[in-house]
Amino acid sequence: MIKPILVALSVILLVPNFIDKNINDHTAYNLKEKFVPSLSYINSIDKLEAHTDSLAATKNIPQQTADYYTLLESIVSDRFYHGFSQYTLKENWVAAVSQRVIGYGLDNKVLPADIMKNEMAACSQQTAVMMAIAKKKKTNYRSVGFPHHYAMEVEEKGYWYFLDANMEPSISTNQRRLRNWRAQNDSLKKYYNAHIYSTLNYQFGVNQKASFGALNGNPAPRLKLFHIVTLLLSKLLWCIPLILLFVKIKSKAGFKKSPKPGFNAANDLHPLLSV
Repeated sequence: MIKPILVALSVILLVPNFIDKNINDHTAYNLKEKFVPSLSYINSIDKLEAHTDSLAATKNIPQQTADYYTLLESIVSDRFYHGFSQYTLKENWVAAVSQRVIGYGLDNKVLPADIMKNEMAACSQQTAVMMAIAKKKKTNYRSVGFPHHYAMEVEEKGYWYFLDANMEPSISTNQRRLRNWRAQNDSLKKYYNAHIYSTLNYQFGVNQKASFGALNGNPAPRLKLFHIVTLLLSKLLWCIPLILLFVKIKSKAGFKKSPKPGFNAANDLHPLLSV
């Protein structure tokens, strides 16, 4: 009876790896913010970097400058619409099922390479993508945290410049400098479209100051580790019942071959015959 159970369990653990379905709630495009579906071909960090470099070259924008990252911000804004990109069953079914059962955003992607496979990305995810480019370009960066929002800054010649691909502020390069908005959240609200974002006080708070992450920090390291581990489990868990089945079969076969204990005349009489 145990054999068919182990085989069935193995099949159950294997099948989700072939189902390309999101089993959790996800956000649809609101038709208001910037979004260019044709840019979906940019599905990797390398392609995003190449696309940005190409546009920067045509506009004579040097790399590793605030203007370069402002251009990157615009491209990322066009590439994604707002909404958490999540793992499908095929991509990482353990993380997807964990979110379904436990919640807490356990299936929200944090690995930039995985985020690039989706059309939607939340503020933290779009920021993670931009941080990946800054890391490749060896540009100093850090996160900028608000009560219910997440953005970033890059450094050029000792000045920090604010970037927010997700909420798409209309802000000049000079206005992005930290010394101009002085980490005062209220000072940034005027650069956002209140018709699209009607909850600015909720996202930025009132009379609050922004918090800054570690220099060149790794965003969401714990969730990133969780996704790496659950990906391995998603691809390998189905092997465990088969291994148990193999061990059971081998042990049973070995038991059958073992001689039964009892009287063996030839062996027991051998010492007497040799006298």
